[in-house]
Amino acid sequence: MEKLSVVAIAVLVLACSLPLTSASQPLDIYKLSLQFGKHRGVFDYYKLSLEWPKSVCNTGGSEECENPIKDHFTIHALQPYYRPDNSVPPYNESRCNSVPPSPPERITAAYLKRYEILDDMVKFWPNLYGYSNVDKNLEFWRRQWSRAGQCSPYPVYPDFYFDVALTYVKSINLLKILESSGIRPNNKKYEASAFAKAIEEKLGVKVQIRCNKDAKSVLQFYEAFLCIDRLNFLESCSATKYYGCSETDKIQFPSVGRV
Repeated sequence: MEKLSVVAIAVLVLACSLPLTSASQPLDIYKLSLQFGKHRGVFDYYKLSLEWPKSVCNTGGSEECENPIKDHFTIHALQPYYRPDNSVPPYNESRCNSVPPSPPERITAAYLKRYEILDDMVKFWPNLYGYSNVDKNLEFWRRQWSRAGQCSPYPVYPDFYFDVALTYVKSINLLKILESSGIRPNNKKYEASAFAKAIEEKLGVKVQIRCNKDAKSVLQFYEAFLCIDRLNFLESCSATKYYGCSETDKIQFPSVGRV
C-alpha cells in the first residue's frame, strides 16, 4: 500500500504539468510520461546489457573480482537511449525528467529489502569486484542510478527502475539460450554472429553483441544488449551490431572458474 500511494502522488504531480484530458481517459503514468517528455529529452528505449562475468574478470585489470566468479549472466546496466542509437546523458547533463529524481543516497540496503529486491540485486546485478560487500554493491547501484535510472520513467522510485532489469534477467536465461544452440562457456571459439543468431532466433528480436579481450589479448564474448521499449516490452534493437569485433570474428566464450 505504501508504494501505491507514492505512485499515485507521482502521477498527480505529472498530471498537473499537462494539459487537461477528458475524464474518460485513463490516468496512465507511461502515457503521461510520453506526453510530458516530448520536448524535455525523455528517452525512447532502454538497452539492457547482460555481461558474462568471467569476461569481466579475466582482463588483467588492477581490481580483482570476488571469487567464486558468478556462473550466470549478470546485469551490467539498464541504459536509456534516444533513437536510433544514442545513449541519454545523465540527468544532471540532460535534464531528462522534469520531476527531480531521488538522490542516490536513497538507495540503501533497508530500502531494497523493504521492496523485496535486495537478494535479487545481489544475485543478478552484483558488483563483481565485491558482491558479498554491501557497501560495494550499494556504491555500484547508486552509480547506475545516477548515470541511467534518474532518466527512467521512475525518477523518484529506484526500486521500479531496478525491477525492470531484474524482471528480464530472471525470465530470460541467456546462458541456456546459447547452450541450446551449442554455444557453451568452454573456452572454445565461435563466430560472433553465432551468439547474435542464437539469441535472436529464440527471442524474435534483433540484439547487439560486445566483445573484449582477456589478459592475453584473446578476443572473447563479453556481453549482449537487449532493447526494451518505454512500456517495458522487448523490442528489436535498431540493427544487429557488434562492438569490439566483427560478425565473422572467432571469439572465445571463457569457461567459468577462478581467475
